[in-house]
Amino acid sequence: MRPLLAGLLAGCLLVGCGASVTPTAAVVGTPTAGTLLSVVEHSPAEAAAGVRAAMVELSWSRIEPAPGRFDDAALRALRADVDALRRDGRTVALGLGLHDTPDWVLALPDARLVDASGVASPYAALVFDQRLRELAEAYLARVAAVVDLRAVDSVRLGAGGLGEVLYPDGGWWAFDRNAQNGPDRPPSLPPNPAPGWVPGSGGLPDDGVRAWADWYVGALADVVRWQMTTLSGLGFGGSFEVLTPGVGVVPAAYDDAVARGLPEGRLGTGAAWAALYAALPRDGRVVASVTSVADGSGDDDPCTPDDRSVALDDPAVAGWSATRWITRVAGEHGLAVTGENPGHGASADLDAAYRDPSEQGMAATAWRQARSCGLRTLSWAHDRQLWDGTLPFAAFADRARG
Repeated sequence: MRPLLAGLLAGCLLVGCGASVTPTAAVVGTPTAGTLLSVVEHSPAEAAAGVRAAMVELSWSRIEPAPGRFDDAALRALRADVDALRRDGRTVALGLGLHDTPDWVLALPDARLVDASGVASPYAALVFDQRLRELAEAYLARVAAVVDLRAVDSVRLGAGGLGEVLYPDGGWWAFDRNAQNGPDRPPSLPPNPAPGWVPGSGGLPDDGVRAWADWYVGALADVVRWQMTTLSGLGFGGSFEVLTPGVGVVPAAYDDAVARGLPEGRLGTGAAWAALYAALPRDGRVVASVTSVADGSGDDDPCTPDDRSVALDDPAVAGWSATRWITRVAGEHGLAVTGENPGHGASADLDAAYRDPSEQGMAATAWRQARSCGLRTLSWAHDRQLWDGTLPFAAFADRARG
Protein backbone atom coordinates (compact mmCIF):
# COMPACT_ATOMS: atom_id res chain seq x y z
CA MET A 1 0.00 0.00 0.00
CA ARG A 2 1.47 3.36 -0.97
CA PRO A 3 2.03 5.92 1.81
CA LEU A 4 -0.75 8.33 0.82
CA LEU A 5 -3.32 5.55 0.53
CA ALA A 6 -2.37 4.37 3.98
CA GLY A 7 -2.73 7.92 5.22
CA LEU A 8 -6.17 8.28 3.69
CA LEU A 9 -7.33 5.16 5.46
CA ALA A 10 -5.95 6.54 8.69
CA GLY A 11 -7.74 9.79 7.95
CA CYS A 12 -10.99 7.89 7.53
CA LEU A 13 -10.53 6.51 11.01
CA LEU A 14 -9.96 10.03 12.29
CA VAL A 15 -12.71 11.95 10.51
CA GLY A 16 -15.14 9.23 9.43
CA CYS A 17 -15.93 8.26 5.86
CA GLY A 18 -19.10 7.41 4.02
CA ALA A 19 -20.40 3.88 3.67
CA SER A 20 -18.16 1.56 1.73
CA VAL A 21 -19.04 1.45 -1.96
CA THR A 22 -17.54 0.08 -5.12
CA PRO A 23 -16.28 3.12 -7.06
CA THR A 24 -18.23 3.77 -10.22
CA ALA A 25 -17.90 6.44 -12.85
CA ALA A 26 -20.14 9.46 -12.48
CA VAL A 27 -22.91 9.64 -15.08
CA VAL A 28 -21.69 11.39 -18.23
CA GLY A 29 -24.15 13.52 -20.15
CA THR A 30 -24.60 16.90 -21.79
CA PRO A 31 -23.91 19.64 -19.24
CA THR A 32 -26.69 22.04 -18.35
CA ALA A 33 -25.74 25.69 -18.79
CA GLY A 34 -26.18 28.02 -15.85
CA THR A 35 -25.14 31.31 -14.31
CA LEU A 36 -23.87 32.29 -10.89
CA LEU A 37 -25.42 35.14 -8.90
CA SER A 38 -28.30 34.93 -11.35
CA VAL A 39 -30.20 38.16 -11.97
CA VAL A 40 -33.96 37.60 -12.07
CA GLU A 41 -34.46 40.26 -14.73
CA HIS A 42 -32.28 38.27 -17.11
CA SER A 43 -33.87 34.95 -16.31
CA PRO A 44 -36.63 34.75 -18.96
CA ALA A 45 -34.13 35.42 -21.77
CA GLU A 46 -31.61 33.00 -20.30
CA ALA A 47 -34.17 30.25 -19.87
CA ALA A 48 -35.40 30.75 -23.44
CA ALA A 49 -31.81 30.33 -24.63
CA GLY A 50 -31.43 27.05 -22.74
CA VAL A 51 -29.50 28.38 -19.74
CA ARG A 52 -31.48 26.32 -17.25
CA ALA A 53 -29.43 26.43 -14.04
CA ALA A 54 -29.41 29.43 -11.72
CA MET A 55 -27.79 30.35 -8.44
CA VAL A 56 -28.56 32.82 -5.67
CA GLU A 57 -26.55 33.64 -2.57
CA LEU A 58 -27.25 34.67 0.99
CA SER A 59 -25.13 36.87 3.23
CA TRP A 60 -24.92 36.04 6.94
CA SER A 61 -23.73 39.57 7.77
CA ARG A 62 -26.72 41.08 6.00
CA ILE A 63 -29.33 38.66 7.29
CA GLU A 64 -28.12 38.79 10.93
CA PRO A 65 -26.34 42.15 11.41
CA ALA A 66 -26.63 41.85 15.21
CA PRO A 67 -27.05 38.79 17.45
CA GLY A 68 -30.54 37.40 17.01
CA ARG A 69 -31.71 40.33 14.85
CA PHE A 70 -32.69 38.95 11.45
CA ASP A 71 -33.58 40.78 8.25
CA ASP A 72 -36.62 38.74 7.25
CA ALA A 73 -37.41 41.20 4.44
CA ALA A 74 -34.13 40.26 2.75
CA LEU A 75 -34.95 36.58 3.18
CA ARG A 76 -38.42 37.09 1.66
CA ALA A 77 -36.81 38.89 -1.28
CA LEU A 78 -34.47 35.97 -1.83
CA ARG A 79 -37.40 33.56 -1.63
CA ALA A 80 -39.20 35.64 -4.28
CA ASP A 81 -36.13 35.38 -6.52
CA VAL A 82 -36.06 31.61 -6.07
CA ASP A 83 -39.74 31.39 -6.95
CA ALA A 84 -39.27 33.55 -10.05
CA LEU A 85 -36.34 31.47 -11.28
CA ARG A 86 -38.30 28.26 -10.80
CA ARG A 87 -41.26 29.72 -12.72
CA ASP A 88 -38.85 30.17 -15.60
CA GLY A 89 -38.14 26.45 -15.45
CA ARG A 90 -34.69 26.75 -13.91
CA THR A 91 -32.98 24.75 -11.21
CA VAL A 92 -31.69 26.79 -8.28
CA ALA A 93 -28.45 26.46 -6.31
CA LEU A 94 -28.13 28.33 -3.02
CA GLY A 95 -24.98 29.84 -1.54
CA LEU A 96 -25.25 29.96 2.24
CA GLY A 97 -23.16 33.12 2.72
CA LEU A 98 -21.44 31.85 5.87
CA HIS A 99 -18.16 33.26 4.55
CA ASP A 100 -19.70 36.74 4.70
CA THR A 101 -19.50 36.49 8.47
CA PRO A 102 -20.97 39.25 10.64
CA ASP A 103 -18.51 41.53 12.41
CA TRP A 104 -20.10 40.69 15.76
CA VAL A 105 -19.21 37.02 15.24
CA LEU A 106 -15.63 37.83 14.23
CA ALA A 107 -15.29 40.02 17.33
CA LEU A 108 -15.86 37.07 19.68
CA PRO A 109 -12.82 35.67 21.52
CA ASP A 110 -10.91 33.04 19.49
CA ALA A 111 -13.32 33.47 16.57
CA ARG A 112 -10.75 33.69 13.76
CA LEU A 113 -8.43 31.20 12.11
CA VAL A 114 -4.89 31.73 13.42
CA ASP A 115 -1.61 30.71 11.79
CA ALA A 116 1.47 29.17 13.39
CA SER A 117 2.99 32.58 14.12
CA GLY A 118 -0.12 33.70 16.00
CA VAL A 119 -1.48 35.97 13.27
CA ALA A 120 -5.29 36.01 13.11
CA SER A 121 -6.93 35.84 9.70
CA PRO A 122 -10.02 37.78 8.59
CA TYR A 123 -11.94 34.48 8.49
CA ALA A 124 -14.17 32.82 11.05
CA ALA A 125 -12.89 29.54 12.50
CA LEU A 126 -16.03 27.49 11.90
CA VAL A 127 -13.74 24.56 11.16
CA PHE A 128 -12.58 24.43 14.78
CA ASP A 129 -15.17 26.23 16.93
CA GLN A 130 -18.45 24.69 18.09
CA ARG A 131 -19.69 28.04 19.45
CA LEU A 132 -19.49 29.56 15.99
CA ARG A 133 -21.17 26.54 14.44
CA GLU A 134 -24.10 26.92 16.83
CA LEU A 135 -24.45 30.60 15.90
CA ALA A 136 -24.39 29.59 12.22
CA GLU A 137 -27.02 26.93 12.89
CA ALA A 138 -29.35 29.57 14.35
CA TYR A 139 -28.85 31.68 11.22
CA LEU A 140 -29.52 28.72 8.93
CA ALA A 141 -32.62 27.80 10.92
CA ARG A 142 -33.98 31.31 10.33
CA VAL A 143 -33.18 30.98 6.63
CA ALA A 144 -35.09 27.70 6.49
CA ALA A 145 -38.06 29.25 8.30
CA VAL A 146 -38.48 31.88 5.57
CA VAL A 147 -36.95 30.38 2.42
CA ASP A 148 -38.54 27.11 1.33
CA LEU A 149 -35.54 24.80 1.05
CA ARG A 150 -37.69 22.34 -0.88
CA ALA A 151 -37.54 24.84 -3.75
CA VAL A 152 -33.74 24.67 -3.78
CA ASP A 153 -32.07 21.94 -5.83
CA SER A 154 -28.54 22.20 -4.45
CA VAL A 155 -26.59 24.01 -1.75
CA ARG A 156 -23.03 25.22 -2.25
CA LEU A 157 -20.62 24.35 0.57
CA GLY A 158 -17.33 25.95 1.50
CA ALA A 159 -15.26 25.84 4.67
CA GLY A 160 -17.68 28.02 6.61
CA GLY A 161 -15.42 31.02 7.08
CA LEU A 162 -14.22 30.81 3.48
CA GLY A 163 -16.39 30.45 0.40
CA GLU A 164 -14.54 27.39 -0.91
CA VAL A 165 -13.28 24.34 0.98
CA LEU A 166 -9.96 25.88 1.88
CA TYR A 167 -7.88 27.49 4.57
CA PRO A 168 -6.41 30.92 3.76
CA ASP A 169 -3.33 31.26 1.58
CA GLY A 170 0.05 31.26 3.27
CA GLY A 171 1.04 29.26 6.32
CA TRP A 172 -0.84 26.72 8.40
CA TRP A 173 -4.13 27.67 10.06
CA ALA A 174 -4.73 25.31 12.99
CA PHE A 175 -3.44 27.46 15.85
CA ASP A 176 -6.45 29.13 17.38
CA ARG A 177 -7.28 27.89 20.86
CA ASN A 178 -9.82 25.30 19.77
CA ALA A 179 -7.69 23.93 16.94
CA GLN A 180 -5.19 23.25 19.71
CA ASN A 181 -7.79 21.11 21.52
CA GLY A 182 -9.45 23.97 23.36
CA PRO A 183 -12.80 23.65 25.13
CA ASP A 184 -14.96 24.58 22.13
CA ARG A 185 -13.56 22.08 19.62
CA PRO A 186 -16.57 20.56 17.79
CA PRO A 187 -17.38 17.08 19.13
CA SER A 188 -17.39 15.69 15.57
CA LEU A 189 -13.78 16.79 15.05
CA PRO A 190 -11.12 14.44 16.43
CA PRO A 191 -8.50 16.06 18.65
CA ASN A 192 -5.39 17.57 17.16
CA PRO A 193 -2.94 14.64 17.25
CA ALA A 194 0.08 16.88 17.97
CA PRO A 195 -1.04 20.05 19.78
CA GLY A 196 1.73 22.62 19.91
CA TRP A 197 3.60 21.10 16.97
CA VAL A 198 4.37 23.49 14.08
CA PRO A 199 4.65 22.07 10.56
CA GLY A 200 8.16 22.34 9.23
CA SER A 201 9.72 22.47 12.69
CA GLY A 202 10.74 18.82 12.94
CA GLY A 203 10.41 16.72 16.05
CA LEU A 204 7.72 14.30 14.85
CA PRO A 205 8.24 10.90 13.22
CA ASP A 206 6.90 10.44 9.70
CA ASP A 207 3.74 8.72 10.89
CA GLY A 208 3.10 11.59 13.31
CA VAL A 209 3.52 14.14 10.52
CA ARG A 210 1.10 12.22 8.33
CA ALA A 211 -1.42 11.94 11.16
CA TRP A 212 -1.30 15.71 11.64
CA ALA A 213 -1.65 16.39 7.89
CA ASP A 214 -4.57 13.97 7.59
CA TRP A 215 -6.23 15.60 10.62
CA TYR A 216 -5.72 19.09 9.12
CA VAL A 217 -7.33 18.18 5.80
CA GLY A 218 -9.89 16.04 7.61
CA ALA A 219 -11.02 19.10 9.58
CA LEU A 220 -12.22 20.61 6.29
CA ALA A 221 -14.17 17.43 5.59
CA ASP A 222 -15.68 17.70 9.07
CA VAL A 223 -16.95 21.25 8.52
CA VAL A 224 -18.48 20.17 5.20
CA ARG A 225 -20.22 17.22 6.86
CA TRP A 226 -21.49 19.50 9.64
CA GLN A 227 -23.17 21.76 7.07
CA MET A 228 -24.71 18.74 5.36
CA THR A 229 -26.09 17.41 8.65
CA THR A 230 -27.44 20.81 9.67
CA LEU A 231 -29.22 21.45 6.39
CA SER A 232 -30.65 17.95 6.19
CA GLY A 233 -32.07 18.46 9.68
CA LEU A 234 -33.75 21.65 8.44
CA GLY A 235 -35.56 19.75 5.70
CA PHE A 236 -33.23 20.23 2.75
CA GLY A 237 -33.30 17.16 0.52
CA GLY A 238 -31.26 18.24 -2.49
CA SER A 239 -27.60 17.83 -3.38
CA PHE A 240 -24.50 19.37 -1.83
CA GLU A 241 -21.97 21.02 -4.14
CA VAL A 242 -18.53 20.90 -2.51
CA LEU A 243 -16.59 23.91 -3.83
CA THR A 244 -13.03 22.90 -4.70
CA PRO A 245 -10.72 25.11 -6.82
CA GLY A 246 -7.60 24.25 -8.75
CA VAL A 247 -5.47 21.13 -8.92
CA GLY A 248 -4.34 21.62 -5.34
CA VAL A 249 -1.96 19.05 -3.85
CA VAL A 250 -2.07 15.73 -5.68
CA PRO A 251 -1.29 12.53 -3.73
CA ALA A 252 2.34 12.25 -4.82
CA ALA A 253 2.96 15.84 -3.73
CA TYR A 254 1.11 15.15 -0.46
CA ASP A 255 3.44 12.24 0.23
CA ASP A 256 6.44 14.42 -0.56
CA ALA A 257 5.25 17.19 1.77
CA VAL A 258 4.83 14.66 4.58
CA ALA A 259 8.29 13.22 3.94
CA ARG A 260 9.75 16.73 4.24
CA GLY A 261 7.93 17.46 7.50
CA LEU A 262 5.26 19.72 5.97
CA PRO A 263 7.21 22.77 4.81
CA GLU A 264 5.15 25.86 4.04
CA GLY A 265 3.37 25.47 0.72
CA ARG A 266 0.08 24.80 -0.99
CA LEU A 267 -0.92 22.06 1.43
CA GLY A 268 -1.39 24.78 4.02
CA THR A 269 -4.63 25.68 2.21
CA GLY A 270 -5.86 22.12 2.75
CA ALA A 271 -6.42 21.68 -0.98
CA ALA A 272 -5.78 17.93 -1.07
CA TRP A 273 -8.84 16.87 -3.04
CA ALA A 274 -8.12 13.13 -3.07
CA ALA A 275 -8.04 13.15 0.73
CA LEU A 276 -11.02 15.49 1.09
CA TYR A 277 -13.41 13.55 -1.14
CA ALA A 278 -12.29 10.23 0.36
CA ALA A 279 -13.54 11.54 3.73
CA LEU A 280 -17.00 12.66 2.55
CA PRO A 281 -20.16 10.53 2.44
CA ARG A 282 -20.97 8.71 -0.79
CA ASP A 283 -24.75 8.79 -0.48
CA GLY A 284 -25.62 10.26 -3.89
CA ARG A 285 -26.06 13.80 -2.57
CA VAL A 286 -22.42 14.95 -2.66
CA VAL A 287 -21.36 16.65 -5.89
CA ALA A 288 -17.75 17.62 -6.61
CA SER A 289 -17.71 21.22 -7.82
CA VAL A 290 -14.77 22.46 -9.89
CA THR A 291 -14.71 26.20 -9.23
CA SER A 292 -11.88 26.83 -11.70
CA VAL A 293 -12.91 25.37 -15.06
CA ALA A 294 -10.73 26.80 -17.86
CA ASP A 295 -8.30 28.37 -15.38
CA GLY A 296 -5.25 27.54 -17.53
CA SER A 297 -4.04 24.70 -15.34
CA GLY A 298 -2.72 21.71 -17.27
CA ASP A 299 -3.00 23.77 -20.46
CA ASP A 300 -6.77 23.39 -20.00
CA ASP A 301 -6.58 19.78 -21.12
CA PRO A 302 -9.84 17.79 -21.39
CA CYS A 303 -10.75 14.52 -19.76
CA THR A 304 -10.06 11.34 -21.70
CA PRO A 305 -11.71 7.91 -21.63
CA ASP A 306 -8.50 6.44 -20.20
CA ASP A 307 -8.34 8.70 -17.14
CA ARG A 308 -9.97 6.14 -14.84
CA SER A 309 -7.07 3.77 -15.48
CA VAL A 310 -4.57 6.33 -14.10
CA ALA A 311 -3.90 5.80 -10.39
CA LEU A 312 -4.64 8.73 -8.11
CA ASP A 313 -1.07 8.68 -6.84
CA ASP A 314 0.48 8.65 -10.31
CA PRO A 315 2.77 11.72 -10.46
CA ALA A 316 1.50 12.45 -13.98
CA VAL A 317 -1.78 13.82 -12.64
CA ALA A 318 0.07 16.89 -11.35
CA GLY A 319 0.17 18.09 -14.97
CA TRP A 320 -3.57 17.76 -15.54
CA SER A 321 -6.06 20.59 -15.50
CA ALA A 322 -8.12 21.19 -12.37
CA THR A 323 -11.25 20.06 -14.21
CA ARG A 324 -9.68 16.81 -15.34
CA TRP A 325 -8.12 16.06 -11.94
CA ILE A 326 -11.19 16.74 -9.78
CA THR A 327 -13.31 14.74 -12.22
CA ARG A 328 -10.88 11.84 -11.81
CA VAL A 329 -11.07 12.08 -8.01
CA ALA A 330 -14.86 12.28 -8.12
CA GLY A 331 -15.00 9.22 -10.37
CA GLU A 332 -13.10 7.24 -7.77
CA HIS A 333 -16.07 7.66 -5.44
CA GLY A 334 -18.94 7.64 -7.92
CA LEU A 335 -19.64 11.38 -7.49
CA ALA A 336 -21.24 13.66 -10.04
CA VAL A 337 -19.28 16.78 -11.00
CA THR A 338 -20.35 20.33 -11.66
CA GLY A 339 -18.26 23.35 -12.55
CA GLU A 340 -17.80 27.05 -13.04
CA ASN A 341 -15.17 29.29 -14.57
CA PRO A 342 -12.99 31.76 -12.63
CA GLY A 343 -14.81 35.06 -12.18
CA HIS A 344 -13.71 38.25 -13.92
CA GLY A 345 -10.93 39.94 -11.97
CA ALA A 346 -8.92 36.81 -11.15
CA SER A 347 -5.82 37.89 -13.11
CA ALA A 348 -4.88 39.88 -16.20
CA ASP A 349 -4.32 36.75 -18.30
CA LEU A 350 -7.56 35.10 -17.19
CA ASP A 351 -9.47 38.35 -17.71
CA ALA A 352 -8.25 38.49 -21.30
CA ALA A 353 -9.45 34.92 -21.86
CA TYR A 354 -12.71 35.74 -20.07
CA ARG A 355 -13.50 38.55 -22.53
CA ASP A 356 -12.47 36.53 -25.61
CA PRO A 357 -15.55 35.19 -27.47
CA SER A 358 -13.45 33.13 -29.90
CA GLU A 359 -12.66 29.42 -29.84
CA GLN A 360 -9.54 30.27 -27.82
CA GLY A 361 -11.49 32.14 -25.14
CA MET A 362 -12.54 30.98 -21.69
CA ALA A 363 -16.15 30.25 -22.61
CA ALA A 364 -15.23 27.93 -25.48
CA THR A 365 -12.50 26.26 -23.43
CA ALA A 366 -14.84 25.76 -20.47
CA TRP A 367 -17.43 24.06 -22.65
CA ARG A 368 -14.82 21.72 -24.16
CA GLN A 369 -13.71 20.68 -20.69
CA ALA A 370 -17.27 20.39 -19.37
CA ARG A 371 -18.33 18.09 -22.20
CA SER A 372 -15.26 15.87 -22.15
CA CYS A 373 -15.50 15.47 -18.36
CA GLY A 374 -19.26 14.90 -18.25
CA LEU A 375 -20.03 17.78 -15.91
CA ARG A 376 -23.61 17.94 -14.68
CA THR A 377 -23.71 21.72 -15.08
CA LEU A 378 -21.41 24.48 -16.27
CA SER A 379 -22.25 27.82 -14.70
CA TRP A 380 -20.83 31.16 -15.81
CA ALA A 381 -19.29 33.39 -13.16
CA HIS A 382 -21.06 35.72 -13.16
CA ASP A 383 -24.47 36.50 -14.64
CA ARG A 384 -23.98 40.28 -14.84
CA GLN A 385 -20.85 39.98 -16.95
CA LEU A 386 -22.90 38.28 -19.69
CA TRP A 387 -25.05 41.40 -19.99
CA ASP A 388 -22.80 44.36 -19.22
CA GLY A 389 -20.52 44.02 -22.27
CA THR A 390 -17.74 42.02 -20.60
CA LEU A 391 -18.67 38.90 -22.63
CA PRO A 392 -21.66 38.67 -24.98
CA PHE A 393 -24.35 36.35 -23.60
CA ALA A 394 -24.40 34.44 -26.88
CA ALA A 395 -20.69 33.60 -26.55
CA PHE A 396 -21.63 31.42 -23.60
CA ALA A 397 -25.19 30.36 -24.33
CA ASP A 398 -24.74 29.41 -27.99
CA ARG A 399 -22.01 26.95 -27.05
CA ALA A 400 -24.36 25.27 -24.61
CA ARG A 401 -26.30 24.02 -27.60
CA GLY A 402 -23.24 22.36 -29.06
